[in-house]
Amino acid sequence: MNNSEFIDYYELLEVSPNANTATIEKIFRYLASRFHPDVDPSGNRVRFNKLVAAYDTLKDAESRAAYDVELNKYQQQKSELVNEAKNTDADSVDRHRLLSLFYAQRKRNMKEPGIGTMKAGEILGCPMEVLEFHLWYFREKGWVQREESGLLSITALGVDEIEARSQRWASSDRMITDQTFNEASYSNAQISVSTSNPGNGQFELA
Repeated sequence: MNNSEFIDYYELLEVSPNANTATIEKIFRYLASRFHPDVDPSGNRVRFNKLVAAYDTLKDAESRAAYDVELNKYQQQKSELVNEAKNTDADSVDRHRLLSLFYAQRKRNMKEPGIGTMKAGEILGCPMEVLEFHLWYFREKGWVQREESGLLSITALGVDEIEARSQRWASSDRMITDQTFNEASYSNAQISVSTSNPGNGQFELA
């Protein structure tokens, strides 16, 4: 059973994984009475069949133990998937570093602009499965190509992407610098009473 088909029987029966057999049977009978086709012909037969499968699995100690092993694997895989989903920012940085590597190699040696997958992974310290994902993305975008030597090299589209990113970041840095300068200038401005006529109530910026 793959992850897309796996069903958490405890969640389906709305019981704790620590529930005893008596509790599981009690909850099953209650839910089955609600969703049984004889009771509600318009009900969800698919859900009823799943309830029966869950009960048949969990009522037997041996089959329940085997199911718990699979459930633990499923939950671990789901947790790993969630953690990977949180690393999209890191993936973006890795892709920029990788594309920059291809950029640097082409600029350094136009006659031999390619880099091998293994070498790129070693330079960046990137696991092969992650590297393959990034390279797939580059190929889909048309940013890299395979040379006759079998090595990968950056394309003109890839060069455009790197230079566009550099321009965006440079523009962003200028905006931050200008904002910081303006805030500092404002905070350093002091209001003082005019020394020429201190009693006239006029103010000036020092």
